[in-house]
Amino acid sequence: MSEHRQRRTDVIQHVAFEHAGVIADVVRDRGHEIRLFQAGVDDLTLVASDPADLLVVLGGPIGVYETEAYPWLEVEINVIRQRLEAELPMLGACLGAQLIAAAAGARVYPGTREIGWAPITPTPAGLSSPLAALASADWEVLHWHGDTFDLPAGAELLASTDATPHQAYAIGKQVLALQFHPEVKPGDIETWLIGHTVELSKAGIDPRTIRRRTAEIGATVASAGELMFARWMEEAGL
Repeated sequence: MSEHRQRRTDVIQHVAFEHAGVIADVVRDRGHEIRLFQAGVDDLTLVASDPADLLVVLGGPIGVYETEAYPWLEVEINVIRQRLEAELPMLGACLGAQLIAAAAGARVYPGTREIGWAPITPTPAGLSSPLAALASADWEVLHWHGDTFDLPAGAELLASTDATPHQAYAIGKQVLALQFHPEVKPGDIETWLIGHTVELSKAGIDPRTIRRRTAEIGATVASAGELMFARWMEEAGL
């Protein structure tokens, strides 16, 4: 019977080290199996033709607007657009949040680079949303982006920074999009430092600074992120 169907979360991943992290832990705890898609390799049309209960779109170092260099981005945006139109639950992190914004008709463009641990400022809506779980980490999160986006029509702004006004937004109860990375487990930070070594060097950022701060607060932020995602899934009926 349908009520006994295995619940499923589809995850679109763009680079191997930017994986679902604590999101994967939460969805498994809530009885979901995970179907992983590697963007640019796997057939993303299956995400739309065989929709899961939840779609998670993760981060990556490319720009949403680089469709000529990476033509599969158009397929991914179209898949996300179909899910938005069907009002099905979706989570986006960093590039994922930008892709959702683009699929919703908003502009995505180069912004101010933010890399490393720093706080976000919640809006009143954010304070009454699942994002409130991040208060236990003093609102400090891991940033790793250079692009930004306009707020999609009908979206509710949940958090900002001075450099990036649109740090988190919701579309109803079914979409949560985050410019930052609360999904990262502290034990995985070294893969980020290795994978983004060229970007860190160009930005003049010492990886030891990020490594040191991760050791101080990474576990606290990951726990807060886990609670936030669990609360959001509960509100979304997942």
